[in-house]
Amino acid sequence: MSRRDRRPEALVLDEGVLREGPVCEIGGSLAVEAAGGLVVTPWRDRFRAAEIGELEVASSTEGVADATFSQVVVHLQKSRAATAADLAEAWRILAPGGQLLFTGTNSVGITSAVKRLAGVLDQSPIVVTNRARARVVRFKKDAGPGPQREETPRIEAPFEALDGTPHTLVLETRPGVFSAKKLDTGSRLLLDALPGFVGHKPPKRIVDLGCGTGVLGLAAATLYPEAECLLADADARAVACARANVAALGLGERCRVEWWDAREKPLGDRFDLALVNPPFHQHGTEVDLGPALALFRSLATWLGRNGRALVVANRTLPYEQALAEEGQVETVASTRGYKLLSLKRSARSSSARGRSAPGARSGGRSRDATRSR
Repeated sequence: MSRRDRRPEALVLDEGVLREGPVCEIGGSLAVEAAGGLVVTPWRDRFRAAEIGELEVASSTEGVADATFSQVVVHLQKSRAATAADLAEAWRILAPGGQLLFTGTNSVGITSAVKRLAGVLDQSPIVVTNRARARVVRFKKDAGPGPQREETPRIEAPFEALDGTPHTLVLETRPGVFSAKKLDTGSRLLLDALPGFVGHKPPKRIVDLGCGTGVLGLAAATLYPEAECLLADADARAVACARANVAALGLGERCRVEWWDAREKPLGDRFDLALVNPPFHQHGTEVDLGPALALFRSLATWLGRNGRALVVANRTLPYEQALAEEGQVETVASTRGYKLLSLKRSARSSSARGRSAPGARSGGRSRDATRSR
């Protein structure tokens, strides 16, 4: 058995799991590689990888007609609401009598998720394979109502201008988008510091990298009504959510939202201010800093000569040295386990980038950190 086949995601390749014919796979690609069909992923890097592999791929199932596939694979996500949305879409595009294959690891909660789905469908799940601390479970589409979506609440983001004028943004959230339940502590810290950090010289061009719902970029656009703002995220769900919030706030003439991954070429340069609440991926007790470090390296292009960035993170994450490769770094504020770092772009950064960033010798990972995204 190859190393790839030992991974939990590869359970869909076990004998007896897939039937003949194309498959729609939501959150993975191995089943489609084996049987043909459609890969559905909102993540920009995985989308591009599927394209390179010459697979049919979409960022969502929005354009897929009802009852299109005789089999659909859904990979369990950490977000319960995001998984519910995927299951509801899978049921919609599944033909009557078709098989819904639900897969995930024990550590993410596949056992309890299967129990919830079995209760909703009023079916007894069939475990078709169970190994590598993961399982694939089969359900059959019947005439029942199927899985239901879970609503995510609107969030409020209060902040003050430098002169004390209060503002509050009321933002739409969506399943799987950071932060879908409430304004996170890191963003709160950045919003509190933003007016004083910028001072009386408002920025003309602002970029929000890893924008999520768009809260940071939209707050900056509110504080600085003459500024143009670019919001970018690697998650297509976040892009759609942020675009909806831009439209709802009437900021479409000054704000645009783009689907972008940090390993791609930046979409612009000479920005005065970058707002960054960097993403990272947690694997058990380890945190993968790779996406954040790639984003920091991109700041060399995003920012102009005198550009600045505000970066918020969990206090345990070793971001200072990586940011120092791009310019001068200082701690602006800290509270409740989070820190706010300031980066001032400097000419020396291009010559310094040849040195290794923190974590490079260990695969870009740091142990026992708490997620800030």
